[in-house]
Amino acid sequence: MIGFMTKMFCHLSNADQHRDGVTNEGVMKRRVAQWVAACLCLMVLAAPASANPQKPYSPPLVRVGVFDNRPIVFTLNNGRQAGIAIDVLEYVARQEGWTLKYVVAPWAELLSKLDDGSIDLVVGIAYTEERAQRYNFTRESLVGNWGIVYKRPELRIMSPLDLEDRRVAMLRGGTHSIAFLQLLRQFGVNATAIETSSYAEAMELTTQGKADAAVVNRTFATLNAHRYRLAETGIIFNPIYVHYAAPRTADRKLLDALDRHLMVLKSDKSSIYYESLARWLESVPRQQLPAWLWGSLAVLAGVLLVSLMMALLLRYQVRLKTGELRHKSEQLEQEVVQRREAQGSLNQLAFFDSLTGLPNRAAFPERFAQDVLEAQQNGHKLALLFVDVDRLKTINDSLGHGMGDILIQRVGERLQACLRDHDHISRFGGDEYAIIATRINTQADIGRVADRMLASLAGPIDLSGTQVYASASIGIAVYPDHDQSLDGLLRDADAAMYRAKSQGGNRYEFYQPQHTALVTERFRLENRLRQALDAGELSLAYQPVVSLDDQHIVGVEALLRWHDAEHGDVPPDQFIPMAEDTGLILPIGDWVLTEACRQARAWQQAGMAPLRMSVNVSSRQIQLGRIMAGVERALSTSGLDANLLELEITEGALLVLTDDVRHTLKRLGDMGIRLALDDFGTGYSSLSYLQKLPFDVLKIDRSFVRNIPDQPGDVQIAATIRAMARGLGMQVVAEGIETEAQLACLRGLECEFGQGFLISRPLTATDLAAWVRRQTPAAVGRQGEPE
Repeated sequence: MIGFMTKMFCHLSNADQHRDGVTNEGVMKRRVAQWVAACLCLMVLAAPASANPQKPYSPPLVRVGVFDNRPIVFTLNNGRQAGIAIDVLEYVARQEGWTLKYVVAPWAELLSKLDDGSIDLVVGIAYTEERAQRYNFTRESLVGNWGIVYKRPELRIMSPLDLEDRRVAMLRGGTHSIAFLQLLRQFGVNATAIETSSYAEAMELTTQGKADAAVVNRTFATLNAHRYRLAETGIIFNPIYVHYAAPRTADRKLLDALDRHLMVLKSDKSSIYYESLARWLESVPRQQLPAWLWGSLAVLAGVLLVSLMMALLLRYQVRLKTGELRHKSEQLEQEVVQRREAQGSLNQLAFFDSLTGLPNRAAFPERFAQDVLEAQQNGHKLALLFVDVDRLKTINDSLGHGMGDILIQRVGERLQACLRDHDHISRFGGDEYAIIATRINTQADIGRVADRMLASLAGPIDLSGTQVYASASIGIAVYPDHDQSLDGLLRDADAAMYRAKSQGGNRYEFYQPQHTALVTERFRLENRLRQALDAGELSLAYQPVVSLDDQHIVGVEALLRWHDAEHGDVPPDQFIPMAEDTGLILPIGDWVLTEACRQARAWQQAGMAPLRMSVNVSSRQIQLGRIMAGVERALSTSGLDANLLELEITEGALLVLTDDVRHTLKRLGDMGIRLALDDFGTGYSSLSYLQKLPFDVLKIDRSFVRNIPDQPGDVQIAATIRAMARGLGMQVVAEGIETEAQLACLRGLECEFGQGFLISRPLTATDLAAWVRRQTPAAVGRQGEPE
């Protein structure tokens, strides 16, 4: 106002100076009068403001909803709120002059309050498209986060499929909870959701055994997982970002201010934002020694120093008076020490394994005799468990024997951790361990010990940056039920172990008398198999693969058969695992590749349309890099085009996924050879293979096809595999089609190709040619009947 009056006065003065006929004295009088009038006007205008003084400034009140979600937001013991979101919010409140009022409530209740506008802001809320329709979010995120699943250590949970019929604790209304339930539904997994009010409650219920697994977020797990006796499953999902949010109908000024400050704080590495991250994201509190301990150590050091000085003085006096006697005494003492150390080294070498540090086979009989004596005195039984690590040869072949040694050490550590104080474990050499479980009353007691061992090996084992999976076959013999001598029990446990291995491994078997006969038969078959290839007893059968849309044949799968001259046909599930264990699979696999390619080319030369030839390859062929030479030799010898050869690889063959394996499969793909992932969904980490390796085809395992359309879960799995393959540009082949209902269901799922007894049984080369000549679309479904 004063500025305005001054401008007006100057304007009037300038006007007067330019007016004609006005004296300087008159101008000055007129200026004074005008200035007085302006001051009076200013006083009049200012009077109302003086009569009504302005109220003191009151900063806006912001009602903030919080809940326990460490380290983003949580309540300290003194009742104050803390965490990354709180540090940033309180900093902004100081800059903006806000007054904060915290409203503590469960998560679901906070969302309701945000909906009805009874709070102004929620901290630590994950952004989703659905929530963005209900609330306003800051444009700047606070932290990144994702969901992670923890389990009880004794359970085998490595993928969402392992949660079938299990209880899963999760935050009520949480973003990760909703996303995980959707993931379970996509895989057709029937799990029971246990809703909790916090992540801490979910972890605690799992630790107490009231739930089998807990769904939490990464930031909570980083800070708190060490507090609970739980194991990480490796199931990671739903990457999200955490924001601040306000009601949808609220003014954005609050969120805009937060965005403005967050942008500045994130650009400054020394800001309170980064200080808060460093402060609250420490995973485990540092342990501090109590203050009294330092004083005690100082006193003890003083006592030791005085004692040392007195001892030195005494020694000096003794040395002066009895030097010669002391010298002889030292010589004698040194000799005794050397002899003790030498004896200890000999005992260590004789009775302990140098690789694992466990007792060895030589120490086992003495411990067995002690445990038998205790069992006789107390009326208990004891069990001898013979443990053989599955697929150690695969690790040695792919990563080298050094990594195989590390695996043996890790397995020994996990097995030992499963035992009770009065049990005993020894390494017998190679991949074998022997365990004595004492104070046994029933077979159920032994079964619990064996179950703990198998569960302990279920998780991945890290070998210098490469994660591998180990399992074991366990044979069990009981004293005195099966035998009373150590040799007899070892023989019986070994026979039971071979039975477990023949059933696919990763299991345990109690000894039964027929197991001895099975071991004898296994050794006989092994010797016969060594002669079978040279004797011409191996052959190939060919099963047609057809288009399910128009039923025309597109290829065949070569299947290995063995007709033993003495005992007739030997089932493949008996001799192929035996060939894998003995290494005979390498020359046999080379022969299969050469013969299959030769036959495919022979059909072409006979006038048949080109058919794609599918050949199964073993893990040892791939891990040893032998497959490239075998394929090149087979194609060169036969003259078959590379694009007519398809290699089927099981997930078990990819147990160890090294750079050499990836490179080998890429070279095969570059040659034009098609790669098919066989038995999809039955092995480890199936989804990762689709991203890392150049597969062209997924084969739906017969175990899923067998129960469709009667089992909705298996139908859903088949549909999921088909959808994933379509998204990745891959084709799908369904195995084991045996009924018209299965065929109709697979057609409804738009599965492209299939094979099975309904279409045709495996045929000889001559019969296959005849089958193709008489094949018509209407004939599919009548050529073979299910067994």
